[in-house]
Amino acid sequence: MNAIRSSIQLKILLLLLGLALPPLIVVGWLGLSSLHIARETAVNEGTDALRQQATASLQQRATDKAQFYDAALIGVQQQVEAVAGYALERYESSGATNNRERVWVAPRPTDELLRRYAPQVTYVRQIIPILRTMVANNPLVNIGYIALEEGGVIAFDDEAVIDQLLTLEAFDPRVRPWYTEARAAGTTVWTAPYIDANTGLLATTCARPLYDRQGQFIGVVAFDLLLNTIQQDLLTVDVGSNGYAFLVNANGDVVVRPDMQAVGRWDQPYRTENLLNAANADLRTVAERMVARQSGVQLIQEQGQVSYVAYAPITTAGWSVALVIPADEIDEPAIATGARLSESQSRLWNQLVATLLLIIMLISLLGLLLSLSFTNRISVLREGVRAVAAGDLSQRLPPAGNDEIGQLVAAFNQMTDTLQSKIAELEENARQLATLNAVSNELKSILSWPVLLETIPKLVCERFGFDRAVLYLVDGDVLRAVSASFSPGNEWQAQQFLAVANANPLRIDGGSVEADVVRSRKAIIIDNPWEHPRVDKAKQAISASRSYVQAPIFGRNDTVIGIISADYKLSQRPVQARDAAQLLTFASMVGLTIENVQLYNELERQVAQRTEELRAALERAQLADRRKSDFLASISHELRTPLNAIIGFSTVLLDDTEQPLTPTQREDVQSINRNGRFLLHLINELLDLARIEAGHLNLELGSVDLCQVTAEVCDTVQTLLRNRPVTLRNALPMVLPDVVADSDRLRQILFNLLSNAIKFTERGTITVSAQVLDEVNEDGKLCRYVAVSVSDTGIGIPHERQQDIFGEFVQIHGRRSRLGGTGLGLAITRKLVEAQGGRIWVDSIPGIGSTFTFTLPVAQPAFTTEPDEANVTTL
Repeated sequence: MNAIRSSIQLKILLLLLGLALPPLIVVGWLGLSSLHIARETAVNEGTDALRQQATASLQQRATDKAQFYDAALIGVQQQVEAVAGYALERYESSGATNNRERVWVAPRPTDELLRRYAPQVTYVRQIIPILRTMVANNPLVNIGYIALEEGGVIAFDDEAVIDQLLTLEAFDPRVRPWYTEARAAGTTVWTAPYIDANTGLLATTCARPLYDRQGQFIGVVAFDLLLNTIQQDLLTVDVGSNGYAFLVNANGDVVVRPDMQAVGRWDQPYRTENLLNAANADLRTVAERMVARQSGVQLIQEQGQVSYVAYAPITTAGWSVALVIPADEIDEPAIATGARLSESQSRLWNQLVATLLLIIMLISLLGLLLSLSFTNRISVLREGVRAVAAGDLSQRLPPAGNDEIGQLVAAFNQMTDTLQSKIAELEENARQLATLNAVSNELKSILSWPVLLETIPKLVCERFGFDRAVLYLVDGDVLRAVSASFSPGNEWQAQQFLAVANANPLRIDGGSVEADVVRSRKAIIIDNPWEHPRVDKAKQAISASRSYVQAPIFGRNDTVIGIISADYKLSQRPVQARDAAQLLTFASMVGLTIENVQLYNELERQVAQRTEELRAALERAQLADRRKSDFLASISHELRTPLNAIIGFSTVLLDDTEQPLTPTQREDVQSINRNGRFLLHLINELLDLARIEAGHLNLELGSVDLCQVTAEVCDTVQTLLRNRPVTLRNALPMVLPDVVADSDRLRQILFNLLSNAIKFTERGTITVSAQVLDEVNEDGKLCRYVAVSVSDTGIGIPHERQQDIFGEFVQIHGRRSRLGGTGLGLAITRKLVEAQGGRIWVDSIPGIGSTFTFTLPVAQPAFTTEPDEANVTTL
């Protein structure tokens, strides 16, 4: 009975009973907690419900507004497309009309322009009645019009617009945003906001391009919508006193917002805010989702205020509508309800706090009295624990009775005994690990295969205390002894053992102890090898070991690649299990080192062999390339001699006035002369390419007058434009600095670029221009260059092929050009430009034209115009 009374378990029971006495207090506490939870739940659920209802309402309003605008814009777009269809029908019929209403001819209508473009004026006047009808039926549309590419002719549904245009500077519809965007898109478009030339207000336009049956661009039909009409509609949206609404387009630009004003000139691009570049990260996220055609509700923080943004896409125009309302207007009712509940609970909370303080005082007094009975013994136990923690494992506590504390003291003394033995074992393991780590580092530094094989058995003896060690490696189906260490002075005995062991190699599938080690993958200790039935007698006779251990060596993929054997021959002590575990750990570590050195040596051999093969192949390739270049240069030179004779004789026949040729003969001789010259041009290109690749092309660099050379080349190529609707313009500035170049090669560069432009330009203009610019060279220095550009209005080059045109034998439009070729002209041009210290590139739009630009360095004032030996560059 006394033991029960003195037990800690009984004392804890008394303490728990003392805490359980006031059940009323516990019930009150639980009730107050329930009230607190109910209040929090009510506030949270109320707030969440209001937020969900508000966000759902916002999302629905945004969706409804988007659908409303979508339907309205669809109607406008359908009207534009209907007028476009009618306009195409009238274009094909080309009927006459008595309509004499005013139209506009860019840049300003005059009698001469009206006569020049009379068919276009007559045509657009036929469209005015349907424009008026369509605009009158749609209150959103401010004005409708049709504009033509030819002459910049434009007609409006209201001819009073022309009076407004007369007050402006020269007005050309072909450069207005609605015209250029529709022409570029090739389909119906909605433009970004711009300032209307007629009203001076912000407007957006639905525009559709017109194409005839041959796919040729005719003009654009367009309807204008003034954005202040949509602004007035957005101001009526119910978004609270501090809310607002706005529209953005597919690029993230703000199209409509209540505070948006037309600032700027009608002929300058209107700069509106782009929300994708907004400083507010939340607003950028909303803009990205709106641009991605998504709908939803997002909580954002802007200018210190948290707001909800509901957004939805307007499919027709690629826009999105957004409604913004402050979060306070949604959360305020729930917050007020929570405040009333908190006030009611605070009164109950004060009452409970007073009661709890009284209970705490009583419990503290009872706990103090109970703890005095066992704190002294716990203090003794604490001091013992501190001594052990400080490293004194010899510390033992005196007996402390039969209760739980006494049992804890006995367990503590048992724990210290166990810790002493475990720490001693850990110290021994740490020593072994340190030895293994040192051995591993030593082996990692060895890359020679013979040195590694010799080192492994030596390390077994030196670092792990064995007297002798032998290393076996798997070689096909047998084990071969590759190295041995029999202690200093016994090297001859080690060599003799290796010779005996390898005289009759042990098979892996045989009945020897070594084969058992490979198959079992475990270390084996042989205590009496003289009588062991699976020990090889010849090896035992030469080793005379009384006890030894053999451990498998594991390589990659956990395969056995060999074994290592060790004994204590000199000390004559038997091998223990601990020795076997130590050797097995070493064998597991050394396996990867063996394979790594094998791979390294094999890789070195393969790299050396491959390097020699690549060197020989490179020499053969270089020889073949030089022979090819020399052959091209030789054969091209040999072909030029007979071709020059053919061209010369045919020219003499054509110019002979004493014995004139018949028309048939003249046509044949002209064909011979023309094709001979063309073939000579092709051979010259091949010869130039061969010279460049063979390094035989000399450049005589000097100070060259670019204007003079350009004028000479333009005069030369004028003959190629005879009887063709193509104009060649020399637009070089009057004052242009000299360049550092080879004048003959500069003529060749300009001739190649102009010939290329003539080939692919059926009609239009070819322009040669130049400008001085500064560029940073490869050394990081700022240098001055002259950039020469050759522009044409030809068929253009696809973007994906613009990087290929400077390659050899490449013809992007070979079948569409007027003349054939080798595809070498631009390749030679690029090489010549780069050889003279410049660079060349192309900018092209299919169907619009191409611009080839190359640069040449500006000649310094001290640069002489007469080339000397120092200015000759050899390629």
